[in-house]
Amino acid sequence: MSLDEAISRLEALITEVRQASLVDEKTALGSPLALRNEERLINEGKSDFNVIVFGDLNDFKQLNDEHTHDAGDVGIKRVGEIINEMIIVDLEAKAFRQGGDEFVILLKQDSVERFLSVSSALGNILFSHKDQDLQTAMSLGYAFSDGKTSFSDLLGRAEAACQIAKVQGDGVCVKWTDETKLNPLIRLSERCRNCGARTTCNIAQLNAPPRLKCCPSCGEEF
Repeated sequence: MSLDEAISRLEALITEVRQASLVDEKTALGSPLALRNEERLINEGKSDFNVIVFGDLNDFKQLNDEHTHDAGDVGIKRVGEIINEMIIVDLEAKAFRQGGDEFVILLKQDSVERFLSVSSALGNILFSHKDQDLQTAMSLGYAFSDGKTSFSDLLGRAEAACQIAKVQGDGVCVKWTDETKLNPLIRLSERCRNCGARTTCNIAQLNAPPRLKCCPSCGEEF
């Protein structure tokens, strides 16, 4: 093999590795590295996408704990397939698995209504593992770009809206607004001295009590 041939093969290998690094191994969606590339384009005003959607799976830890992480991986793969079929292909969007059970979707503004019409399907995602019929679900939040706000801030807004969506139920998609900023969800948590159960809930800050009052497991006051 000549030096030129060796260099060409090495360059081809580097290109192959670079392309592989842009694809998430569990879902075939974009990887965190690919998402960072899109982040740069958005921040530089060079992207056609101006709506950021954040979604993650509800009670995913419980799924892993009860049915093993292998089952969780099958669920993650199925989520990726649905996002690809219903959103990437049909809406000409881009989607990424940010890590764990967190997903980011980039949309064009004129496709938001169509996205909202199909997003409820993510509230009941069925899959099978070792002859068991299992289910997972996603809640989502989204934020519009104003052309000035950084991608990281937009993603933070979408994430905050997603937390509100989780309270409302599986498959719910909530838009970030100024009210979301003024009245964010806060997490309250108490451990019962009587039965030892820990109670945690998310509640809008303006409506939140100073602390939780009683244990839902045994009724004992905190």
